[in-house]
Amino acid sequence: MSGRVECSEVVELCACDAARIRSEALRLVAEPGDSAAALAERGAALVTALPVGLARALHRYGEGGSPNNALLVRGLLADTVGLQPTPATTTPAVLEQVARIGVLSLLAVLSALGEPFTFASLYEGRLVQHVAPVPGREAAQTSEGSDSVLEWHVEDAFTEDRCDFFGLLCLRGELGVATLVAAARRLDLPDAVERVLRQPRFVVEPDIAHGVRAGPGLPVLSALTGPAEDPEICFDAVYQRPADPGDDEAAAALAVLVSALEDVAVAHVLESGELLIADNRRVVHGRATFRPRYDGTDRWLLRAMVCASKRAHRRRGAARVLT
Repeated sequence: MSGRVECSEVVELCACDAARIRSEALRLVAEPGDSAAALAERGAALVTALPVGLARALHRYGEGGSPNNALLVRGLLADTVGLQPTPATTTPAVLEQVARIGVLSLLAVLSALGEPFTFASLYEGRLVQHVAPVPGREAAQTSEGSDSVLEWHVEDAFTEDRCDFFGLLCLRGELGVATLVAAARRLDLPDAVERVLRQPRFVVEPDIAHGVRAGPGLPVLSALTGPAEDPEICFDAVYQRPADPGDDEAAAALAVLVSALEDVAVAHVLESGELLIADNRRVVHGRATFRPRYDGTDRWLLRAMVCASKRAHRRRGAARVLT
């Protein structure tokens, strides 16, 4: 693992900027309706409260990326005093004011990069998902897991409809629990391995968070595509395999890829109020292990995803929840 997010990838909000966002979010959370469309519209309205420095950083990031194709926003939430206990579920029935402000703040920042959406099969089709440990799910390779490493993956690698960017907003942090990211542009792969990874020799099954079984005829895809200096990656260490079970060369290439990702990975321990954004087409991510207490003080993140192409969004019927 090579280090940490670079200084050029960090945007620090001052207290007055965060307070302005909170003030406008307070007004918006009072509006009725919690449908995905309503939340997306309120998030778009909150964009006007974002400080100029953050708006410029998001523009630069969306246009050209960053060394690790990630962006860390510090101090997005003015405070989390009064935050309700961490839910022991990823589908909490009630969100109180602090969490609701977090939902809109996350959507506002990501709206500068694209159109928020989700999948109907994912956590009840909620536009903003909850990342929190769930009793009995400690080993799950999902947002519910905790005491097993969350292996390298892009969000929803099994579908071309996967998001372009996603964000993780920390409501309640956990000391020592690192979120890991590894950018494809930093990979150092043997030429022969890269050639294999660029060939359509792999399939990816839907992950268990979607609650659907893989049907016959999974699409055959490449793990790496695009220009050598800034490639795109489609990888899931758990659900991806060679399309041909007898393709030992492809299986070996995936193993080399995992090792290469470890070599270039950066780690960041999210603190309350911080937002980590990653390019889901160019970055894989994971999470270190931790031991949950289930006492209301465990790590709690909010996650949202966006489609960067308005044309693609319109072609999908401008749906916020894909079926």
